Amino acid sequence: MNHMSRRNFLKKAASATCLGAASYAVPGFLRHASAATQVTLALDFVILGRHAPFYLALKKGFWADRGLDVSIARGFGNVDTARRVDNKQADFGFTDLPGVALTRAQGAKLRMIAMIYQNWPHTIFAKPGIRTPKDLEGHVFGTPPGSTGTQLMPAFAEVAGVNWSKVKVVNLDIATQNAALIAGKVDAISTFRFFIPFFRSKMSDVSVLSWVDYGWKMYSNGIVAHEQTLAQKPEVVRSFVEGALLGYKHAMANPDEAVEALVSNRPEIARDAAEAEQPIIKDLVVSPEVNEHGVGYFSPAKIQFTFDMLYRYADLPKKISPKETFTEKYLSPVKL
Repeated sequence: MNHMSRRNFLKKAASATCLGAASYAVPGFLRHASAATQVTLALDFVILGRHAPFYLALKKGFWADRGLDVSIARGFGNVDTARRVDNKQADFGFTDLPGVALTRAQGAKLRMIAMIYQNWPHTIFAKPGIRTPKDLEGHVFGTPPGSTGTQLMPAFAEVAGVNWSKVKVVNLDIATQNAALIAGKVDAISTFRFFIPFFRSKMSDVSVLSWVDYGWKMYSNGIVAHEQTLAQKPEVVRSFVEGALLGYKHAMANPDEAVEALVSNRPEIARDAAEAEQPIIKDLVVSPEVNEHGVGYFSPAKIQFTFDMLYRYADLPKKISPKETFTEKYLSPVKL
């Protein structure tokens, strides 16, 4: 072997040794960008500022670094998202625990794998004279028939000490309920906390009564997956959950960066509206349990409260147990 060929041989051998060492240091599914696993996340509703943490996870590579190529699709309601995951039209879904429980009662095979909204997002918006839930008595409350909020308002009334029989309930279309309150056609409605900036811009003296401030401990939105996905792709599931939770952690610490990640991917979203929703995300995600255990944590007490209310007020068959609807097997809560 001449001097030049010996030198080339040694260089190639050294390169091969380095590559071999690298292959042991990095999990197999991360070695080649071209081998990234493609997965789809179905959101709960149309894409809005509240979904910025997922887009920050995309932009910062929290999923890509874990070998995942994630596509995000809008949703059409929590129950619809649960059904899409059950029908394997999406690998993961962002939906609420009541929706998971109700679809499982109908035969669905999905489970919640990380809890995101520790605090229930429903909030009562009312005219100025209504300062507490008890003040709803003797007033007109507008609500869309069949919605989760409508089904659970009597339960909330019981928890908050309201005699619901003394409240006049009128049906409203979900598309017109906000306008009905602003126009004074009803005295109060209940909708998502994300509408706080909107109502304060339209009614400077609007009363804002969050359900969680009056003893309501029901869980809301988290990440769900089909049981078959959990069984067949456990590492993909763990990687997806970890990337999503990191997205929330960093978005809450860096809301401007989260908004930029969202609007750069979805330019049709108004930046000012997205910015207004960022503080509310933190209100929903952070709780004493999260401060202690981390984002994604499941509280046994809140799980039990959720099902106690669903059994009594949402016609949930008692054959569906809480343990059937969630699993912590793929979860490592992310500390704030």
